Amino acid sequence: MKICTLSSGSKGNCTYVESGGCALLIDQGLSLRELERRATEVGLDLAKVRMIAVTHEHIDHIKGVQAFCDKYGVEAFISPLSAAAAYRKYAVTSIVQTPSFDTGIALDEMYITPFRVHHDAAYTVGYQIEDGKKIFCAATDLGYVTASAGKRMSKADAVLLESNHDKFMLENGKYPYALKLRIAGREGHLSNDDAASVGVKLVQAGVKRLILAHLSQDNNTPPTAYNTVVSAMTAAHIVQGRDVMVDIAYQSEPSLITEIV
Repeated sequence: MKICTLSSGSKGNCTYVESGGCALLIDQGLSLRELERRATEVGLDLAKVRMIAVTHEHIDHIKGVQAFCDKYGVEAFISPLSAAAAYRKYAVTSIVQTPSFDTGIALDEMYITPFRVHHDAAYTVGYQIEDGKKIFCAATDLGYVTASAGKRMSKADAVLLESNHDKFMLENGKYPYALKLRIAGREGHLSNDDAASVGVKLVQAGVKRLILAHLSQDNNTPPTAYNTVVSAMTAAHIVQGRDVMVDIAYQSEPSLITEIV
């Protein structure tokens, strides 16, 4: 299984997952032109994409979904509540019809299973993707990690986990008080400290790769997120590079293609 985060953050999210020559996108919050530019930059073939799995209807996750579906002739796997709540300008009309969204869907040799996370959208989910050999979980835009979501992620080989903000930077930053409360709340975004605590538990459960995602451009920095998580792991006697690989997903550029082995 191959993974590449093409964009991660409040200005657009998109993650490419491929197995056996078939691929899907988790979210598509970029313009089509920018997505194609980034895919070309790292050598991804978007013609392999056969579906977009949408986590929720916020613009940074759904903005480019329908444009991609129109050009590449694919459909989106999205909860009915998220589809209904989408801003009309970015409405998704090419939707995979399934008896039940929550039970998941097969895509060639991959099986995609949504799991609920807490965020202030109509119906926010993370995704578990398994291909019979490896398991990848993606969970961003969550105020906290529930026991059920944590259990799901703990079974994965690799996890894309939100590490949105540094608490001190958020508290002392320029955002209005109400927005600070929203971000730090139980339906907002996961802090670096919370990501570190969850990350330690995931690695202790067997996760081998952790990708820190959805970093705030105003209330975080890649070194701050990385150091917070790795310091917590060091304190728990987990060695970066031996017990786990910790990476960062960036807003303005794609990551290198990662193969889960």
